[in-house]
Amino acid sequence: MLLDLAENLGPGWEPVVGVMKAGWLQSQAALAGIPCAMVRGNGLGDLDVLERLLETVETHEIDVIHAHEFYMSTIGALVSVVTGIPLVVTVHGKSYYPDKLRRRVACRMVAAGAATVVAVSQDLRSFFCRTTGTSLDRVRVIYNGIDLRDSRHRLRNVELLDSVGIPRQAQIVGTVGSLYPVKGHLDLIRAARTIVMQRPTTHVVILGRGALHDALTAEAEALGIRDRIHLLGYRQDVKEWLGAMDVFTMPSLSEGLPLSLLEAMAAGLPPVVTEVGGMPEVVRDRETGFIVPPRNVESLANRISLLLGNPALATRMGVAARDRIVDRFTLDQMVAAYRDVYCHAVERSVTKRRIPERRGET
Repeated sequence: MLLDLAENLGPGWEPVVGVMKAGWLQSQAALAGIPCAMVRGNGLGDLDVLERLLETVETHEIDVIHAHEFYMSTIGALVSVVTGIPLVVTVHGKSYYPDKLRRRVACRMVAAGAATVVAVSQDLRSFFCRTTGTSLDRVRVIYNGIDLRDSRHRLRNVELLDSVGIPRQAQIVGTVGSLYPVKGHLDLIRAARTIVMQRPTTHVVILGRGALHDALTAEAEALGIRDRIHLLGYRQDVKEWLGAMDVFTMPSLSEGLPLSLLEAMAAGLPPVVTEVGGMPEVVRDRETGFIVPPRNVESLANRISLLLGNPALATRMGVAARDRIVDRFTLDQMVAAYRDVYCHAVERSVTKRRIPERRGET
């Protein structure tokens, strides 16, 4: 989301991406020609990060700071106070800040001082305000959006299936997400046992890496369906895999607004998702897909089986799913909303600046 936003801000804005460590984000920013500033600490933790961010602000002549999630939002708030540069904060999820009082207080202080706080769904806006004591009028919803270029459903790449041992005529249920408990992959594997009994050619593809790999493998073996579960790790060919799927599912226990769901729906896949986070704001039950209760393995299995057994229904929902994304969750819509936020932040901050005014950057 950050990279898509930075690459598409358009004339008048020159993005600089600050990263805590070398890795994927830095390499992708470099490939896109986006300047990247390393802001990790060198032994003094937060003080070093703060100093490096202040250096970045001065070196790159920053006019708006856009921070994502708890840690960088709190550090960004300090930089904003010191420099007078307006801060925009985006909250993507529900983890880390709600469980400890000092974190909730920090979030409330950040929200009070920020030019704008953005939540990626109405559900997350309500949750953030309720848990941190922030007024609802301090938080704006901007839905994540995706680039629709090259997003239509692709023909199945049979060589891709051959490479992992999936029969070419298999029915494929897929999901994308890191292998952590919150993503509900154990529920999907347990549901897969019922699905395979009802639709014997079914295979399940899980794209993502994480600590639960061995536990998920063990569960599949215990259920006697190890040969139907394909844990493929991190992949750069996600769009190719979406083209191979018949049904997309996200059985998560908590979510913000997952880009992978938007991408799957844009590819024309009918989704089966749990009623958590912003997903019910994207999926319209029985119209663009199905919504099931979290942790309800039976409902998950039944809805997926229904789509696998009714290609006409799956196709109709897939078309409606893509139309839903085109109508409400595009990259252009997201970028336009953030540009508006940046412009208003700069306009309101002119009299507060404690560094010389410069050309707009973020």
